[in-house]
Amino acid sequence: MLYSEERGRINMTLTLKELVKELERYSPDIVQDCGYPISAVRLFSRKELSAEQGVLFIGRAEELPDIPPVGRISFLVAGSDVPESYLRPEAGCTLVTVSESADTHLLCNTVWKLLEEEVHTSKNILKLLKVKKSKTTLQELMDLGYEILGNPLLLVDVSLCFIAHAGGNSSSQEPLWEWTLSRGYVSDQYIEQIHMDMMEDLNSDSPRNDFIWEKGILNHNQLVYKINDNGKPLAYLKVLALNKPISGSDQEIVEALGNCILYFLLESTNTYTPSSPLAESFFIALLNEKLYDEDAVEERIHQFNIKLYDYITLLVIELTEDYMQDISKVYMLKRVLQNFLARNTIIYYKGYLVAVFDTKTDTLFSESDERQFANLLEKQNCRAGISYTCKNLYSLPEQFSQAVSALNTSWKLHHKERIVKYSDYLLQHIFLNYADRESLNYLVHPAISDILKMDADKRELFLDTIRGYINNGTEISAASKKMYLNYNTLKYRINRIVEMTGLDFGDAQTIFRLQLSFMILDMKKQMLSGDGQ
Repeated sequence: MLYSEERGRINMTLTLKELVKELERYSPDIVQDCGYPISAVRLFSRKELSAEQGVLFIGRAEELPDIPPVGRISFLVAGSDVPESYLRPEAGCTLVTVSESADTHLLCNTVWKLLEEEVHTSKNILKLLKVKKSKTTLQELMDLGYEILGNPLLLVDVSLCFIAHAGGNSSSQEPLWEWTLSRGYVSDQYIEQIHMDMMEDLNSDSPRNDFIWEKGILNHNQLVYKINDNGKPLAYLKVLALNKPISGSDQEIVEALGNCILYFLLESTNTYTPSSPLAESFFIALLNEKLYDEDAVEERIHQFNIKLYDYITLLVIELTEDYMQDISKVYMLKRVLQNFLARNTIIYYKGYLVAVFDTKTDTLFSESDERQFANLLEKQNCRAGISYTCKNLYSLPEQFSQAVSALNTSWKLHHKERIVKYSDYLLQHIFLNYADRESLNYLVHPAISDILKMDADKRELFLDTIRGYINNGTEISAASKKMYLNYNTLKYRINRIVEMTGLDFGDAQTIFRLQLSFMILDMKKQMLSGDGQ
């Protein structure tokens, strides 16, 4: 496959060398090679054969016409009984023979699949070249590489310190990757293994190239591409075979990706480096609401080369007293978060670390990524408040308030989860912010208040029955299964509650007020249990 950045196009062709390598099981023999590229494949017979440039004709040797067609023609034939006329230099034919028993239709399918793979590879390389030429961020290029290859990517400099990653949060089965993403550099054990591999490479007679396979020290095979600038090593691009094996076409894509990354590494103004003080002061001005003119905001976004995806969420990291007493620990945590989130837009603001986390879709984390994030926060003894997602930077003050309110509300309720989403605490925040503990009683449905005055056994029985019933959509069958009750038993209890309280379980407003009542009861119980600690 040949590609040219200057012309912006790729010639999607297959070489004879690549073809023969894939046909080894058929015992191929290159009788004559004229170096013609192959871009299409056809079955032929003696009666049907037309000269088409770039086409590989497949058939049986006895079906070859006595006189070869004129033109740059390539043949793949089963059998060795080839007419003498095809072997003369003036015939100008590329000719490969395989064993007599080979099935020509299977041969055709094999070559066709190779061509399809070349087309797939070519299209993806073009995508990478377009992203590079669009002067976007290094992270977007890494994200695209992960999307194309389907395996996690990790980029480190020649000193083996972290630069960027994509998809690495899902590599929980690879401790060495987790180490690098959380610490910002590779482990000593890994460095020792690399030195051993380099010594083996120096003592080997095989030709050196820019690819290294690392297998022994990792749970999965890893392909490393050495990114060089005129022979000077700059970085290593690592691809972990976590989700699928790394194919030959993947290696071509990795090489193209590495060449595109080289461009970014040589551009000192690109955003793969830590965010500049100017960019940080810009985000702080947005959070402080000192910069609210939309035109001025857009001008600074362009000026500071800030490029974000469409969806923006604020992650506010709550710092413990240990961090507040040692500011160097704050900057270390900032680096850890930059590595994990693959974002440099993390600033220190009002005693918090605030991450402006941009995503392609409104889905913030996958389940696996969220677990990894929670584990990281636990190791660092921190919690993260998560705001609603917006589509512009003008909402940062509101998003900061949301994330901080989520953290504060969860503390009041004595919850201990590491990731606190404002979407999960909206109503609790409203109640606790605008009402004292006693006034919350006025929001409890009168029927629930009456039940609360009953003796303990009846109170708990009726409350559990109502809660289970409405939580299962007021469906007796579903609720009885979830509550491990006989259908008729639950039906009897519901009818008894209706007789006592007059509740209308068919009224949507009643159901909402009941759900609200249980939320308030839970909040009060949580606050009381915390007060007693």
